[in-house]
Amino acid sequence: MATVSKTELFRARIDRGRKGRAEKILKRIGLTPAQAVNVFFAKVEEVGGIPFDLRPDETGEWLADANFREHLKRMQAGKVAYTDASEIPE
Repeated sequence: MATVSKTELFRARIDRGRKGRAEKILKRIGLTPAQAVNVFFAKVEEVGGIPFDLRPDETGEWLADANFREHLKRMQAGKVAYTDASEIPE
């Protein structure tokens, strides 16, 4: 009998160099990228937010990215819809 998976495919765009560097670090500590994302999501859920500080000096690179700035504008204007994780059916 086939079982129904309760997992979902998650895709994200990331700088190729950053991805490669992060994968090397994750490999050294014995994690796959998928496992690392699952750990991150578990911590977000556990603490009810981002599990680390987002200081301005750490976000400078993001703010230099035109796509990020455009998304931030859309988010601040209320044009990006988010769903509370507790409202998503399992």
